[in-house]
Amino acid sequence: MKMEEIIEGIYENMPYYSTIGMDVKEIANGKARIELLMKKELSQNGMIHGGVLASLIDASCACAAFSATSFVGFITTIDLQVSFLKPVSKGMVVASAECLRAGKNVLFCESKIRNEEGELVCVGTSQLLRI
Repeated sequence: MKMEEIIEGIYENMPYYSTIGMDVKEIANGKARIELLMKKELSQNGMIHGGVLASLIDASCACAAFSATSFVGFITTIDLQVSFLKPVSKGMVVASAECLRAGKNVLFCESKIRNEEGELVCVGTSQLLRI
């Protein structure tokens, strides 16, 4: 299956990604990269809302985990931890995630979000369950 087909399937099954503007750029071999452009609708007091960054951490970890399973079955988050390091008030943010361990039932992933200047603005870890 081609990456474009996999990404298309992700958008079909998770319309939330499109709703907030997530752009899945890469998903393969236990890794994923998702971009998101800051816009007023995603802000609180002029900065990107923390829930949006948490969603980006969650989504990028889920995509990395899904690719680690060779895109078989379903993945759901059972634990998510997010640390906010720096506010973002403009531009593109990029989440890069990696599946650190793919167990029989539980997968462990981490994601880092950077701003346009390459500064680390948010980090998170996720545990996901294979279904």
